[in-house]
Amino acid sequence: MRLILSSKVIKVEVLDEKGNIIIAAEKGFIIPKSMQSDEDCIVMIKGRDLPELDRNKIVSVVMTTKSSDRIRYSGAVSVSMETQMNIQLLRSGDTRVLEERRRYFKIKVHENGKALFFVRDEKTIRFDEPVAIAVLDINVGGVFLMCDPDEVEFVPDDLLCVEIQLFADYPLNAAVRVLRVQRDADGNICGYGCEFQGLTAAQEDYIGRFIYKVQSEQRQKEVAQEEMI
Repeated sequence: MRLILSSKVIKVEVLDEKGNIIIAAEKGFIIPKSMQSDEDCIVMIKGRDLPELDRNKIVSVVMTTKSSDRIRYSGAVSVSMETQMNIQLLRSGDTRVLEERRRYFKIKVHENGKALFFVRDEKTIRFDEPVAIAVLDINVGGVFLMCDPDEVEFVPDDLLCVEIQLFADYPLNAAVRVLRVQRDADGNICGYGCEFQGLTAAQEDYIGRFIYKVQSEQRQKEVAQEEMI
């Protein structure tokens, strides 16, 4: 059974044998802090007006992590009432990744930000005014960004201090290292592939939740479009 750390889980879904969602919980769920194969692994979901299922009913439990992995476990209902459901994960059950498993799940965005300064060859270069940047994709591993080449051109191994406004309440302040310079057919710079450097757990959580938010909004739009057809 493939197991993941509970601190990485941001959503739990319970599905019936046909794949229909019985419960989808983004809070109010409890899973072991560190799930080991020699321990009983019980997922507990608390709420109101939860559906009541038969004891030992076989269900699927899908856990979504901060890095957008979705992993499915087989389980059996051990407790089911209006306010709580407990599901025993089955060691011998089918456990598999539902989507392409990548260490870092990348999404397309168009978010504004700014470069505050950068370091090249151990020399810090500061701008008179922060340089505006546009982030075109992001994951917990890095970003692809662009800026006006008339203001500044970066080269591989430059270390940038950037501020990206992902959520309205507070920005992400982080260091990124330029890995590659992307050019068009005419040789003009059209962006930089960068890797985050030294992210804290809180910053990883911030990025993971932003990615999940964008994916949820995209799925809602897709469902709305399908309902209009």
